[in-house]
Amino acid sequence: MNRFDALHRLWSRRWSALARTAGIPEGERVLLALSGGADSVLLLHLLAAAAATEVHPPLIRAVHVNHGLRGAESEADERFCANLCRALGIPFRAERIELESGAGSLEARARAARYRVLANEALRTRHLTVLTGHHADDALETLLLRWVRGTGLHGLRGPHASLELTTDAAAAELHGADATKLRVVRPLLALRREEVRRLLSDHGLAWREDRSNDDVAFTRNRVRKRFLPFLEEVGGPELVDNLRAFGRAVEDLEHELAAATAHLAWRPPSWVTATRGPWDRELGGVLARGELMRLARPLRRRALWRLLAEGTGAGPNRTVLEKILLDLGAGKACRHALPADWTLVLRADELQLLPPASRRQGRARLEHPQQGWLPFAEGEARPADEGDSRPLAVPGQVRLADGRTISAELVRVDAPVPRQPEMVELDATDLPRELSVRWPRAGDRFHGLGAPGSKRLSRFLADRGIPREERPWVPLVSAGPEILWVTGLSPNDRRRVRPETRQRLRLTLHDDGTPAHGCEAGLGGYRLPFSPPQEPGDGGRKPSSGDFSRASG
Repeated sequence: MNRFDALHRLWSRRWSALARTAGIPEGERVLLALSGGADSVLLLHLLAAAAATEVHPPLIRAVHVNHGLRGAESEADERFCANLCRALGIPFRAERIELESGAGSLEARARAARYRVLANEALRTRHLTVLTGHHADDALETLLLRWVRGTGLHGLRGPHASLELTTDAAAAELHGADATKLRVVRPLLALRREEVRRLLSDHGLAWREDRSNDDVAFTRNRVRKRFLPFLEEVGGPELVDNLRAFGRAVEDLEHELAAATAHLAWRPPSWVTATRGPWDRELGGVLARGELMRLARPLRRRALWRLLAEGTGAGPNRTVLEKILLDLGAGKACRHALPADWTLVLRADELQLLPPASRRQGRARLEHPQQGWLPFAEGEARPADEGDSRPLAVPGQVRLADGRTISAELVRVDAPVPRQPEMVELDATDLPRELSVRWPRAGDRFHGLGAPGSKRLSRFLADRGIPREERPWVPLVSAGPEILWVTGLSPNDRRRVRPETRQRLRLTLHDDGTPAHGCEAGLGGYRLPFSPPQEPGDGGRKPSSGDFSRASG
C-alpha cells in the first residue's frame, strides 16, 4: 500500500470542492507549477487524492522550473519535486533556465521566465489549465505592493482566482493549440499561509523552504516580514478579511464602470487589406477619437490603458499614459512611442495603433500551406530597394512575401464591373502583356479614380489615412512608369472602364491561398478554363498578338 493512500482517502473530496469553486470541470487536463514549497505541495497531494479516488479524476502533470539562483538548494528543490511525483505516480518534468540580464527586478524576470516555461509545456502537452499555489497571503502581499507602488482602481481588486495566460503565438502555432484556452487558476486563494502549512505538518508531509524568502532585499519579502505584521498589529486579526472585503467592493465598482467602457475595442483599419497580409491583419487597429473623448477623464484613462494593454500585450506606464491623455484633451495630432516599439498615432478623427516593424517582417517569411499553385517559386516580392519588382503576366499571378497574391486576367466585357477594394477592372486597350508588381518609390505620382488629376503617391496614401509606417507595404501594379492600381485602394482614373471599352483587365488581391478565378497552374505555366474574351459580333475571333501588346500611352 502507498504510504499516502490513507491520507488521500481522507482528502478525497477536497479537490472536487476547490475545482468547482474555480470552475475546473471533472477530468480536466491540469498542469501544476510545482516549486516544492508548501502551497504547491499541498495542491499536488490534493490532486493525487482526486486521481486516486474520483470517478472522473483530473489528468495531472507537474512542472518544476529550476532558475539555478540558489546553487545546491535549487538542485535539492528539483530532486525533492521529482521524488515526490515519482512516489505519487504523477508525470513530472523539470526545466532549467538561465535568466537573461535586462530591465526590471530579478523577481519580475524570474516570474516572466517561469510563466514562459509553463505556457510552452501546457501547449506541448495540451494541459491547458495551469495551477499555481497562490494563497490568501500571497494575494494580500500583491495588493499591498500595488498600493504602495501606485495603481489605478483596477489594481486594488487583488489577484484574480483565474486569468488568461498570454502565450507566444509562434509556440501556439507550433503545438497546434488555441492560445485563448490557456488559463491560470489559483485554487488556494481562500487559504492563509499558516493554514496551508498546518494541513501538511499535521499529516507529516514535507515541503521545501526557500531561504531567499527571508531576504528583505526583495520588496515582497519586506512587505511580508515588516509591513504586513505592522498592519496586522494596527488592524487586528480581522485585517485580512477587511482587505479582502475591500477588494470585493472595488471589484463590484469595477463591474459597474466596465459597462461604460467594455464596448470599446480596436477595429481593423479600412486600409488594412492594402498594406498587410493575412498573418498581420489583426495587429493593432484603429479607434474613433470621439468614442474616447465622450468619456469622463477617469473613464478615458481606464479605457485607454486597457485598450493599449490588449493591443500591445503591455500597458503603458503612468507617465506615457498621462501624456497621451493630455494630447487627446488638447486636440493634438501626434505620435507616441509605446513599450516593445509599438506606436500610437493620434489623428484628428481616430487613434491608430501600429505594430513594430520586427513583428511584421518576422511573420512575412511564413509560407502559406496551400500556396503550391503560385508562380515565382524562386522569389517573393517585398519592400526592398527601389529596383525591386516582379513581372505580372496577363493572365498570371505574383506572390507577395506576406501571404497575399495579385492576379491579372482578361474578363468578359458584358459582366458587371466589380466595386470592391480587392478587385478592380480597367480598360485593357494598349496595355502590354506583361505588367509589374512593385512597391512605392520616391517621386511616384498617381491619378486616383474620380480625382481631377494626379498627385504625389505619398500624398494620396496620406489622404487615405494610411500612416507612414504602413505606406511601404502597399503593392502597386504598373505598366512601365504608369501606376494602374494602388492595390486595395484605387485604380487609375485614366484606365477606368467606359461604355466603349472592348477589353477589360481584372486585377485581384487574394490573401487566402486559393487560386484566382480562371487561372490554373499547369506544368508549363497557366491556362484559362474558358475562352478568351470576345468583342460583340466578332464571331469568336481570338485577339491577335497586336491586340494586347502595344505600350500604354
